[in-house]
Amino acid sequence: MLKELCGRFYSLLKKEAAHENEPQRILFLLRNIMLLLGLYFLIFPLVMCLVSPRTRGWIGYVFAVLAALIFFGTYRLRVRTGVVMCVTLQLAWVVIFILMYGWDCGIQHLMFEMLVLVYFAIYNGVGYKIGYTAFLFAVRFVLFVYCRRNQPYYGLTENATVVLQIMNMILSFVLMGVVCAMFSSNVESAEKKLVLYNEQLKKQAGTDPLTGLWNRRQMMRYITEKHQKDSNMAFTLGMGDIDFFKKINDNWGHDCGDAVLVWITRHMSEVLGEHARLCRWGGEEFIFFFPDMNGDQVFEILNVLRMRLDNAPFDWKGEWLKVTMTFGVEENDFSSSIDTLLKNVDDKLYMGKKQGRDRVIY
Repeated sequence: MLKELCGRFYSLLKKEAAHENEPQRILFLLRNIMLLLGLYFLIFPLVMCLVSPRTRGWIGYVFAVLAALIFFGTYRLRVRTGVVMCVTLQLAWVVIFILMYGWDCGIQHLMFEMLVLVYFAIYNGVGYKIGYTAFLFAVRFVLFVYCRRNQPYYGLTENATVVLQIMNMILSFVLMGVVCAMFSSNVESAEKKLVLYNEQLKKQAGTDPLTGLWNRRQMMRYITEKHQKDSNMAFTLGMGDIDFFKKINDNWGHDCGDAVLVWITRHMSEVLGEHARLCRWGGEEFIFFFPDMNGDQVFEILNVLRMRLDNAPFDWKGEWLKVTMTFGVEENDFSSSIDTLLKNVDDKLYMGKKQGRDRVIY
């Protein structure tokens, strides 16, 4: 029962306003602020009856009614109007409170929450915000000077002053915490989305959309950075090309060709994934980067992949197609540039094509 009531109350707080395109998070924040203020205003007369019975604590009930009106007004008014009314109510309370009970009760600290609320909830220019800041400062300064020259309307005992200080301190910190939590979560959410979006863009820029492998740009960046970081690093490059891929496209269509590329990628990832970085170099060509491996080791691994393809024909809508690959292998000689090594491995791949395909040349 209690859980159901809490759920309904939360739904009430999250209910959208009557106007379209209103920031719902700020509406939710405003309603929470008005609830907290309304609770404070209701408690205030009870506290005053205990610590200073002769003062007019009943004014808290008046402000509690105003807070309730503003709360329900958020369902009809625009967010900007609700923010202005919320700030006006708080400012009126600060002024009346200080005039009645004096500066030492600490209610003036509520102005900092009012400042933060308007800065982040009302999307005006810098001039407006500077003007608003100057206005709040002027009100605070005038009240301070007034209290230095005049006694409050109601004189309070030291105990009463301490109780109100604690009460107002709690109110100021709770409201500031609620406002900061809401806007900081907005910023964190926006930053997280931006980071994820940038990561997606970065991934898309360096990834082949069909196979999910790195593209040429990403592989070149990776190899270059590795080589610049450690020019004496041992590595071997491999290059693979699907045999007679043009015939596959011509005879069975480009959908079949795309399916073959994905199928080949799966086999390459399973066989080479633990040993190499894979890249779709372009069309039906692939580049493999084997760190800390010599040419003999890579030759053996690529032969395993080649034989696996030989023994696993590709199923295209019930038709079994024999798909093979030719590979070239080039080991880092610690003197050639990356471009030279890539040219050499490409030459070996071309040599394998001339020798009849479906082989590894090292």
